[in-house]
Amino acid sequence: MISVEIRFVDGGYQEFTQPDSIVGRLRNLQSSGIAGKELVHSLLTDDWGPPPSTVRLVGTLGDGTRVDETIVYQ
Repeated sequence: MISVEIRFVDGGYQEFTQPDSIVGRLRNLQSSGIAGKELVHSLLTDDWGPPPSTVRLVGTLGDGTRVDETIVYQ
């Protein structure tokens, strides 16, 4: 499982887990040139109260690959 850590512009914080497959979706979107706000919307949602400032994906995949990716929401 991959931990998704979201820091919001109002100082709030949220954390939840996603299956390892989120990393494959992330890489596919990035290889398509999607970044920042658009990447967060495509990967998670565009339905936020206060918007995030950063989204971080962290964890270890089943094959042992370490993931630590931060997306700046801009």
